[in-house]
Amino acid sequence: ENFMRIDHISLRNFACFEESDLHLTPRFNLIVGDNGTGKTAWLNAIAVAAGALMNSFPYSQFAKRIQRRNARLKLIELGETLTIEPQFPVVVQCSGELDGTEVEWVRDLLNDGGRVARANQQKSLHKVGLLLAERVTAGKDAVLPVILFFGTGRLWARKEEQHPQTLQPGSRFNGYRDCFQPALHTPRLLRWFRTEEISAIQHGKAIGALEACRLAIRSCVPDSKRIFFDIKRDELMLELPNRLLPFSYLSDGFRNMVTMAADIAVRCATLNPHLAADAALQTPGIVLIDEIDLHLHPKWQRRVINDLLVAFPKIQFVATTHSPFIIQSLPPTDGVQLLNLDDPNAEDFRNKSVEDITEEVQGVELPQRSQRWMDMMKAAEEYYALLKQTDGKLPGELQELRRKLDELSLPFSDDPAYQALLKSERVAAGLNGEANQCDP
Repeated sequence: ENFMRIDHISLRNFACFEESDLHLTPRFNLIVGDNGTGKTAWLNAIAVAAGALMNSFPYSQFAKRIQRRNARLKLIELGETLTIEPQFPVVVQCSGELDGTEVEWVRDLLNDGGRVARANQQKSLHKVGLLLAERVTAGKDAVLPVILFFGTGRLWARKEEQHPQTLQPGSRFNGYRDCFQPALHTPRLLRWFRTEEISAIQHGKAIGALEACRLAIRSCVPDSKRIFFDIKRDELMLELPNRLLPFSYLSDGFRNMVTMAADIAVRCATLNPHLAADAALQTPGIVLIDEIDLHLHPKWQRRVINDLLVAFPKIQFVATTHSPFIIQSLPPTDGVQLLNLDDPNAEDFRNKSVEDITEEVQGVELPQRSQRWMDMMKAAEEYYALLKQTDGKLPGELQELRRKLDELSLPFSDDPAYQALLKSERVAAGLNGEANQCDP
């Protein structure tokens, strides 16, 4: 069973939503919709909701809070003047489960003073969180949930480091450090790998947390055979069929998946070191991924969701995408759902072709044809309609008609077959005079 999850979330005056709500399933929730429909806004709201738990922990500064910029903006017309006014209160209300207890909580911003007037976690969530924190600080085997948000800046905003150092011992709560930042913290991951690899060499045995991380990465990176930190080269290495590559040489697609899988797994191991090699398999939590298809080849897009579900079987995922391959790959199992912001009542996506999904779920007309082909056919229809208007035209009117026909054919003058077809129709209509400059 999931030990931490969000079942329902309601918004008021958050981002583009006046009032809206979502029901989430325990395993994988894929949000789709046109640009501007609020996919990323939902992820930000869920991050705010999940961040409420951290207010019960010693490292509450890692929590994500409602900001003034999250307030919905309303356009107001007064006389001849338009004003834009932020709307309050901004409310994120949730229900779910934490440590086996059903909980409800609210986070809100009541006014424009720039402060959270009420971070109301309700007594149940706050009480359960405090008990959990007490067990952790007492050194007991309490399981902390992972909470993590991968934004679209996870590649271009990543932080690099030339010579990773080893990590010093720290609190389990360090697993929440920067969990809502857009950048992938590559240096910290490399330091963790280096530390664990050296520790394994010194002790002459496998380190459970390191093996858990290796297994998670191999589960999420197709055909990967081995991942290790080469002490001599001072670099993370990934072994693929017939090649061994340093992390710095990997393409953006490989880096994206290696670092995401490693980040989740390392945080699981940091939060729950007592789970050792089972840390990734036994740690629950909530992971948010904006544009999960980012930099992934279509072949990889078809498997990424299932790979994440296998690698992290107790984590609740919420992700967004524009890719029909990602939508098609959703497994038809319990706890997995598609949330279509364009049409909540859209037809079932299961067992459908990519073309059907693109047309019926994403609303793209004739996905089998390119936009250029569709524009060309539309121009041809207008061209033929104009040709039918030649009867009874005076010479001056025919000249204007030729000019309009030339304008329609000009954008596609690089297609000889198309131009030949238009010319044959034009000749048949007796309208291929010298004034035409566009015919081949």
